[in-house]
This record gives sequence, C-alpha cells and structure tokens, in this order.
Amino acid sequence: MMMVGMGLAIETHACSCIDGGGFFTIAEKAAWQPGVLIVRAEVRDHEAHGMDVKILEVLNGSEEKAVIRVWGDPGFMCRLYTNGFKKGDKLVLILDRIENASYQDERKGDYQLGGCGTYVVREDQRISGRITSSDQEMAKTKFFNELQQLIDKHQPGLAKIYPVPTDKLLTINVPDLPYSTLSAQIITLAGQPLQTRQLEVGKQHQIDVSTLAKGVYIILFSTEHQFYTRRFIKQ
Repeated sequence: MMMVGMGLAIETHACSCIDGGGFFTIAEKAAWQPGVLIVRAEVRDHEAHGMDVKILEVLNGSEEKAVIRVWGDPGFMCRLYTNGFKKGDKLVLILDRIENASYQDERKGDYQLGGCGTYVVREDQRISGRITSSDQEMAKTKFFNELQQLIDKHQPGLAKIYPVPTDKLLTINVPDLPYSTLSAQIITLAGQPLQTRQLEVGKQHQIDVSTLAKGVYIILFSTEHQFYTRRFIKQ
C-alpha cells in the first residue's frame, strides 16, 4: 500500500486500512475519544521509529509533560513514518495515547501517530498538508478557528469565548459544571502569564483585554482535575 501525506510518498508493508480522510475529518471524529491528544508541537529528536516532540500548545485533551514520545511505523504497522520530520519542524498532531505497549521501547503513556488518514499537518507561516479534501494550505488563524469549532461540537462542557477577534471585552460563558469555580489565565503564545481570574460556573463573565497589545493570546482554563486552552485575537 502506498501512503501519501505531507508531501511524502511512503511505502508501507503488511498494512491494509481505509483512508480516514483529511486532518479536519480525523480531528472531528477523534475529539470526543478518550486518550486522544491534539497539540501544536516542535520536533526535538528521533528515537528508533519514534520522535520526541515539545508541546507548544494543547488544543484538545490533557497532558502535563512538556516533551512526549510519539511512535510512528517500524515497517509493518498502520502508522505514519516519523523519519520524514526534521528537528525543529513545527507540527499540529492528532495523537492516540498508548495504553498497552507491546513493541520494543514503546511504553504506556507514550503516543502513536495514525496512518490511515491525515493525523499531522505542518505549521509555518501557514498551515500545510491535507487539511480537507480540497484544502492543502490555510492561513493559521482560519485553520485554528475552524479546528476549535470542530472540537467544541463534542465538548459542550467547555467554556465558550466570544467575540473573536475582540478589541475591548472578551465574554466567557461557563457551563454549569460539577465544581464551583473555573480558573482562567491569559497567557502569551510564549507562555508568559498576564491575567488570572476565578470564574463562577453557570454564569457569563467579561474580561477587559483593551490594554493588551494586538496579537494572538491563549486562555488556559483549569480545575483540580483538568485543563484546556482557548485562543483569541486582540485587535
């Protein structure tokens, strides 16, 4: 079987699977599944048939480690080969946590990269790869906004923010959750914390962002047991 993705044509062996589609199709199907992690990441190093990546931003799921091991195909599994990615490459990845490791150095808690569909796209000045059946390239703002909308469809318990973009006030709708407060911290893309608020659940809150410089920011929502992020643009 010939696998084509990310501009690479890779011959696989002893594997037969049905193509799952482009990145957005895979992301929408995977978003609600336990153990799935969707991240922005940077390739740090390679190890056997895997690679270590530094997490730049968690888009869906939960992972506390800054660097994770991602295993690809050793030659006979339905996974994408990782040797096509170089140190320093920035990627957006859909990963599945390994619970029952059985091959060589793979360990429980590592992640695997699927191959029956597009589970990774490249992040540079724009996003490139098989994003949809018709889109091979997309502006980053459009890509991340559309990806977030797909993820949100299956996570009604997450806080919603609007308008995006905004120039003055950011409204946050916090659903009725089984705990009293939700922490919201605004940070820069480089990870610098700017503001922190405790938000009462089941209510609508407004945050004044008028003093922030124009650009893209992240809101890190957290409770005792989970955390997730949302992006917004300050005009």
